[in-house]
Amino acid sequence: MARAEGPVRGRGVAAAAAPGAAVALALLLGFPAAAAESPPAEPAPAAVRALEGILGLWHAGAFEALYEAGTAETRRLLGPEEFRLRMSAEACRPACCFAAFRLAEAAVLGRERVLVRGNVGFELHGPARPRRRCAPEERAYVLEWQEGRWRLPLTDLLSSF
Repeated sequence: MARAEGPVRGRGVAAAAAPGAAVALALLLGFPAAAAESPPAEPAPAAVRALEGILGLWHAGAFEALYEAGTAETRRLLGPEEFRLRMSAEACRPACCFAAFRLAEAAVLGRERVLVRGNVGFELHGPARPRRRCAPEERAYVLEWQEGRWRLPLTDLLSSF
């Protein structure tokens, strides 16, 4: 059977048109690229790394990036400015580096939910006086796979909500 040659020398017409056809097919079927992204095959270690990154953002005071790491539900509940103001007023923040987080348990609750429990080191930040002592404490966070990444409810970061 004869093979039709396309615009790229040595490739068939179907092979040359495949990238454009795939995009057109995805648009036609209505599948956004982000929807195709599924959680990692090993969700627990990936969720733990994501939590460590989130705690690092909190420690650094990168509240805009921290807000973007929140779940869709809590981002609808809290606006970015309200979240930034509330987080800025918090007297305790996670400690840096090795003292920030010690993993106790990471349990897969479902394909898109992971419970990460461990000891979070806190330190005093700013002139505000905390209602509680800024010391390491056991915390549990449920991370959810949304929009192609592990996210955390923003309300879990606020001392009073």
